[in-house]
Amino acid sequence: MNIERVRTILGVWAPMAIGSFIIATSINFYVTARLSADLESWRLVCSAGAFFVGSVLMLSTYGRYQKTKAARREAAASSLVPALPPTPQEDRDQQSDGDNHDDQQPPAGG
Repeated sequence: MNIERVRTILGVWAPMAIGSFIIATSINFYVTARLSADLESWRLVCSAGAFFVGSVLMLSTYGRYQKTKAARREAAASSLVPALPPTPQEDRDQQSDGDNHDDQQPPAGG
């Protein structure tokens, strides 16, 4: 198993699995919890909070995964395309910009 696969598992799939577990647990708590009458109103609040935490964990991990994947794709595309040689006009422009103009005479009369 290479290091890239380990990083993918630990950096992407493990947090998404944990987020899924948190969401499943919050739904299970909301459906099956039988609390006393004075705590019954808190069942929805606790479930919604846990659901929110699991959702944020999953969405942020997925967003990071997409951003990294796009950056890798862009880096691979730029490394595959060789740099084009300069056109003759660009080559002449670069040469003329690099001249020191030592061969020009100072203006007379002065």
